[in-house]
Amino acid sequence: MPRKLTIDLDDDLAERLAEVASEKGLTAEHVAADCVAQNFEISARFLALVQRFEAIDNNLAVIAEFVGKASTSSEGEDLWRICRWRRESEKR
Repeated sequence: MPRKLTIDLDDDLAERLAEVASEKGLTAEHVAADCVAQNFEISARFLALVQRFEAIDNNLAVIAEFVGKASTSSEGEDLWRICRWRRESEKR
């Protein structure tokens, strides 16, 4: 069920909104509601991207910590054993 929201607009914006609505044969309320819906969708997608970037950053930090510990290991760990890519000399 639609809900009603009242907002105050600057005169210039209200006039532009009325012009666009008139050009499209719509009400100003309809155009404003469309704008809110579109901007909400964009904001939701942007938030999802930010959350993904944060997850990637966190995982990179975990990997960096692991590599740091492995490379300073006093046991002389062969780091090539944990690497997915073989050295050029091993490919032959």
